[in-house]
Amino acid sequence: MKRNVFKFLTLGGIIGSILFTVITLLSGYLQTDYNPLNNFVSELGATNSSTELLMNRIGFIPSGILFSLFGFSLLINVSKRLKSRIGSLLIMIFGLGMTLAGIFSCDPGCPYIGTMESIIHDRVSAVTFISAILGIILMGISFKKMNTFRNISLYTILTGFISLILMIIMISSFESRNLTGLWQRLLLLSIFSWTIVVGLRVFKNFNELKTESD
Repeated sequence: MKRNVFKFLTLGGIIGSILFTVITLLSGYLQTDYNPLNNFVSELGATNSSTELLMNRIGFIPSGILFSLFGFSLLINVSKRLKSRIGSLLIMIFGLGMTLAGIFSCDPGCPYIGTMESIIHDRVSAVTFISAILGIILMGISFKKMNTFRNISLYTILTGFISLILMIIMISSFESRNLTGLWQRLLLLSIFSWTIVVGLRVFKNFNELKTESD
C-alpha cells in the first residue's frame, strides 16, 4: 500500500505542470491588458489584480505542492546516491518556492522593490528557479548510472543548462521588459517538460526501480 502511494506521487510533476499551464493561460485570457510576451507570469497573481486569487490559489499554491510531492517521490524511489538525493531535495525546494510565490504575491509590475510581500515573492522566485536548474542537472548526472534513466541522462543535463541560459536571458531583459514573459515561459516549459518525462518514466518503471536503487 505504501509503495503504491509513492508510485502515484510521481504523477505530481505531470499534474502540477498541466495545472499551472492551464491556469496561466486562463488567467492571461481573463486579463485583457496582459501581454504574455512581456509580462511575468507572477503579474497574473499580483496584489489586487483581477486574477490574483485564481492564479495564486489554484495555480501557484497547488502546483507547488504537487511539484514538492514529485521531488519527494524521486528522493524515495530513485537512486540513493548523493547527487540524486541532493537533486531530489532541490526539486522539492522548487515546489516549495512555487507555493510560497503564491502565498506572497508580487506588486503590480513586479519585480521591483515594493512592499515586503513583493520582495519576498521576488527573492523566493529566484531561489525557486535556481533550485530547479541545479536539481535537474544533478539528477541528469545521477541518471548516467541507472539503467532506467540512462537514455534520458543527456536530455536531462541539457535541459538543466538550457534552462540556465533561458534564466540568464530573462534576467537580462528585466530593464527593457522586452520579451521577458516569453523567456520566462520557455524556461518554465523546459522545466515542466522534464518533470513530465521523468514522472512518466518513474511511474512506468516503478517496480523495477526498487532493486535498481538499492
